[in-house]
Amino acid sequence: MKSVRIQFRARRGSVIAYSLIGMSVLFAFAAFSVDLGRLQLIKSQAQVAADAIAIHAARGLSESVQETIDRATAAAADNKIDRATFNFNTTTDLEFGAWEPTTRTFTVLTGNDRRSATAVRVSIRKTAARSQGVATTLLKYLGRPTVDITRQAIATRGKIVQPVIDADSAPWLAGMPNGTVLPKYGGNPTNSTAPNQSPYQVTELPVVPGQKLYFRKTEGTTSYEGAGDYTAEGNTGWIVEQQSSNGINSTKAPLNSLVGIFLNGNAPNSTSAASSLDFSSNGSRNFSSLSPGLKQVFFIGDGMDNAGDLQEFVVPAGATRFYLGFMDEKAWWWDNTGTIETTLMDGNVQLVK
Repeated sequence: MKSVRIQFRARRGSVIAYSLIGMSVLFAFAAFSVDLGRLQLIKSQAQVAADAIAIHAARGLSESVQETIDRATAAAADNKIDRATFNFNTTTDLEFGAWEPTTRTFTVLTGNDRRSATAVRVSIRKTAARSQGVATTLLKYLGRPTVDITRQAIATRGKIVQPVIDADSAPWLAGMPNGTVLPKYGGNPTNSTAPNQSPYQVTELPVVPGQKLYFRKTEGTTSYEGAGDYTAEGNTGWIVEQQSSNGINSTKAPLNSLVGIFLNGNAPNSTSAASSLDFSSNGSRNFSSLSPGLKQVFFIGDGMDNAGDLQEFVVPAGATRFYLGFMDEKAWWWDNTGTIETTLMDGNVQLVK
């Protein structure tokens, strides 16, 4: 009987030990479950705050750098995480940048380059390093008194597309059927014709009257036989003028510069030509906003003014189509070579990441 009592006591001691271990494990699981649920809620709240700040800030990009900063500050003050305000530093938590839609990458812009930003990136950092780590309820008893939470959001100033325009794109063939001729004159031996020299029709964005369009980050060069290479600004030392043709106005602008034209649903030659436009001087190209009419070829260039701000182009009333091409004269598009890729966006702010 004595040996039996000894075995019983040993078994009872083992049960108590196992019970304590089991309770510890259950406590750890309970602590993890309680804090995990709360942390997931706070992560969601932080993401909502980041999204809201980014959208509100991006709406200020068309105004100024300071307007963007002010909007971000106001939106941060209006949002709470875990029922409390949070530290938002516009120097470190608000970044200006250029959004690349194809690779979905954000390139940070600093200094004056921020004036031509196409996007903002907002970071919410509730971390111990900022004395803002999220306090745990039960995990603190397991050595985790706080948990760091970081969330980001990127908003663009509009929907961004990246058309590639061939150098032989003639705006004076916009909206005209195949076989249409842009007549040669002034020593040019060859006509330009549709569709070989037709301009690029922008179909990636809706054409909405009153909408503002922006251009940035033009890449590539154009040229022609025996000439140098030109960026989207064209040869500013050589101003050319294409005479009115196919119901489209006459325009003066730098040779090989990027230009555009808006049309309605009718063939442009069905009505008389619009009035001429003149972009021959630096001052005439250094505008903040341009409101061209229908059937008016207008200068775009690199899409930025002399200060580095994005220029805005207002879609005219009645417009349903938008075309991009290059400036030349006397129907001499047929011998142009090269391409320009531009970043084109409308004014509809949207989250992209």
